[in-house]
Amino acid sequence: MTQAWKQWEGHVVDGHFTLREFQGSSDHSAVFLTNYGPHAQTAAIKFVEATPANAQTQLSRWQRAAQLSHPHLIRVLHSGRCQLGTAPFLYVITEFAEENLAQILPGRALTPSETEVMLRSMLEALAYLHGQGFAHGRLKPSNVMAVGDDLRLSSDGVAQGGDMSLKLRGSTVYDPPELATGGPSPAGDIWSLGVILVEALTQRPADGKGIRQGEPVLPESIPSPFLEIARQCLRLDPTRRWTVPEIAARLLPPAAPPSASVMRPRYIVAAIVVLVAGALLAGPRLLRRSSGAAPVQTPMTEPPATPPSSPGEQARTASQPNLSTPPKPAVPHTSSKKPDLPRDNSSSLPAPAASNPPGSKATTSGSAPGAVAERVLPTVSHRSLNTITGKVRVGVRLSVDPSGRVVGAKLESPGPSEYFAKVALEASRRWKFTPPQVNGEASASQWILRYAFGRGGVEVNPAQVSR
Repeated sequence: MTQAWKQWEGHVVDGHFTLREFQGSSDHSAVFLTNYGPHAQTAAIKFVEATPANAQTQLSRWQRAAQLSHPHLIRVLHSGRCQLGTAPFLYVITEFAEENLAQILPGRALTPSETEVMLRSMLEALAYLHGQGFAHGRLKPSNVMAVGDDLRLSSDGVAQGGDMSLKLRGSTVYDPPELATGGPSPAGDIWSLGVILVEALTQRPADGKGIRQGEPVLPESIPSPFLEIARQCLRLDPTRRWTVPEIAARLLPPAAPPSASVMRPRYIVAAIVVLVAGALLAGPRLLRRSSGAAPVQTPMTEPPATPPSSPGEQARTASQPNLSTPPKPAVPHTSSKKPDLPRDNSSSLPAPAASNPPGSKATTSGSAPGAVAERVLPTVSHRSLNTITGKVRVGVRLSVDPSGRVVGAKLESPGPSEYFAKVALEASRRWKFTPPQVNGEASASQWILRYAFGRGGVEVNPAQVSR
């Protein structure tokens, strides 16, 4: 079959699209590279057989999919009819994905940090689809893809919930038990997500046949919170499976118990905000080398607000973990250069000496509070900052010696993101201070730096807490 398809390389489809390198085929489709648009961007073109029974329905689905727009969905660019030789085909052109999860897992399992990045991206995309009345219906590792620095789900197969118009082409371990009789559904997507989650961490999908005979029995080696999430995704009864907001809420760090009035609703809008706020911060650098986006260093424009305490407010500050520590992935790539995980290295940016903290003044003759002599802001890419909803807040406590040098730094409040906590801590160690004076002599001091990461940049509010 490969040779049969490769013979069409160089053929022009529909008078516009030249078939470039053949990418692969299944029993019902084949994919080539092509060029699309005025800038001849590289895109993927997929062919499926056209029959009187499926042609118009399939084209209508692709046209609906082309209206979807989300940063974690592969865009459908164009679709139509064509002929290859004498055989009629339907074709769809989508963004080209350099790699997918199915290419990673034969070589290694994902780390917990990588798994969280993947899971948050998938949840955000599913929340959007389900909110539009669609179900993905075909979640599996080969449909978890990377486009540049963005992790995305395929979208050419999405369908409206319960759509039984297209014949199912066999079953896979990723299909929910009710798919054959009820069609695609949001609850079915959650089942598929659970199977993928288990496979990402163990390199083996959950035993589809076994878990269809009772409640899931999963490897205890799966780390928290993913083991509990997988169990709740793989409930036989679709109505008992966790929803997208419930999964996203489980990824948040523990918080103070909310009031009963806040806990009562199960599907409130605030819970959905949890998901949206869980947007991917590090992108699918899980799958691909960082693109080298220019760093941004923005001085503080206003003091950050008090960290939120309610679940809804916490949701708006949710973010992604740091991906700088996991090992380089063995992800096959279409180019000759293998991708690896990013390493976000912060660099210092000296700033003019700051004035004394607001409200500070000399207390006695020969005594005065300390001041910031040199501040260093974390280096964070525009791409990471632009995916934040609200603010990600981190507090760092510093121990400063009488010379004004930082001799100790620890996280006072790490916030919801391991990644932002790390870059804030690293930058804080390079701050310098004018030491406070006690009876005319320089003294050691303690400071707290409160960082606020947002789309507008990085803000920091330093405060001396003791001397």
